[in-house]
Amino acid sequence: MSNFDAVAVKGEDQSPLPIKESTEMSTVLLKTSCIHTKKKILLPLFILIIASAITATLIIVFKNRNVEKTTLTIGNITMEPLVTKPAEPSTTITTTTTTTTSTTSTTTTTSTTTTTSTTTTTSTTTTTSTTTTTSTTTTTSTTTTTSTTSTTTTTSTTTTKKGPCSSGDLRWNTTGITVGINSSPKLSCSRLFIDSNDTLYGVDNTKAYVWKLSKNDANAIDIAGLYELEGHSISQLNYPEDVYVNRYGDIYVVDTNNHRIQKFVNGKTEGVTIAGQGVTGNGSSDLLLYPRDFAFDSTETFMYVADRSMNRILRFLINSTVGKSGTVVFGNEQDGNQKHQVNGPWSIYLLPPMENTLFIANHDGHSIMRWSIGEISGTFVAGKPGFACSDSDCLHDPTDVLVDDHSNIYVVDSLNHRIQMFCQNNKDGETIIGNGIRGNNSTQLSEPRGIAFDSAMNMYVCDTGNYRVQKFLKL
Repeated sequence: MSNFDAVAVKGEDQSPLPIKESTEMSTVLLKTSCIHTKKKILLPLFILIIASAITATLIIVFKNRNVEKTTLTIGNITMEPLVTKPAEPSTTITTTTTTTTSTTSTTTTTSTTTTTSTTTTTSTTTTTSTTTTTSTTTTTSTTTTTSTTSTTTTTSTTTTKKGPCSSGDLRWNTTGITVGINSSPKLSCSRLFIDSNDTLYGVDNTKAYVWKLSKNDANAIDIAGLYELEGHSISQLNYPEDVYVNRYGDIYVVDTNNHRIQKFVNGKTEGVTIAGQGVTGNGSSDLLLYPRDFAFDSTETFMYVADRSMNRILRFLINSTVGKSGTVVFGNEQDGNQKHQVNGPWSIYLLPPMENTLFIANHDGHSIMRWSIGEISGTFVAGKPGFACSDSDCLHDPTDVLVDDHSNIYVVDSLNHRIQMFCQNNKDGETIIGNGIRGNNSTQLSEPRGIAFDSAMNMYVCDTGNYRVQKFLKL
């Protein structure tokens, strides 16, 4: 024992002990010293092992949340390892207006259990053996997501009859029905008039007479002029262009090539001249030169005449005793396309109910003009003044014009072989009858001249080039 000092034994007898006793004593001292030495070494080692175990446990605690305690005993020490708590399943339901999606998600979090066991064995040979056993259990659950998508589709079919104008439904069947097809002679016209009873009156310029077809009748009757016998007598007509019938049954006719306006009192076959002299006009206000159309106010006080070849609009007092002289109310008697001029006026329409506005079809000027009575100039409302074409904003030799209660304008676009509709304040027209190509099938026209509507807004067209009258039903 070189590392220990000799121990002196007090006693009265200071003589050395016998060898045997000395040896036994040395053995005791050596054992005692070894025991103390082992204790000094093992205690710190044991503390270190315990600290390591606690540290490992704390690491697991920080790595895993939502834990439950499980008791673990190592030797005489009770430890509490951590077991993770599985997350609660979550369900998300999302609903939208058109699609509902339901998603169920079940998630099992990986669970890890770590057990640390330490065994210490002590022997007299001063050999220390430490065994550490780590057990790890890992459970993995695959997330399962069930997604159900339900889509509700609603199909709604809406049928809307939409006319070309905002005023409402303004459509007609584009396939025409020939009027009086079984009538003898066959009916043709250059202009039409329809009274409040839906009776049709047609003037046939090539046959020089006026016919009448009552509603639901199959055959027409002659009411003015002599069929196919033109002339200038009081019972004859020469290339008549328009007709008007008042509430008394009196018939007014524009006798174009006789340069006059004739009146046939109800039931009479002899006409009375109420405007013009029956001779070629020279600019005098009592003479006409190839008049084409007329218009009457509701009281039949005034009659307006389109004096085509004199490029002017005249007004006559129907029952005047002064004579047959008229008054020039518009136009400067020179053809032109300025706002104060008319150019070959072919048709006029007096706008009710105020009856202070005329719509004028300028045949030679390819335009429609609106003129307020008393004004020195008018406004072009359709067509390109002085320019003929077939575009939607163009006209080619317009021959008739009407205006409905919504201020929509209907124009017979003769050499474009169609009927054009111009919605209020719109200079682009829409073709409502005809296809712009000359033809004789039921959907085509050939140089139409006139247009009229019955009480149901069915449209009648003088398909003059085909020598027929076509009816187009209102849709």
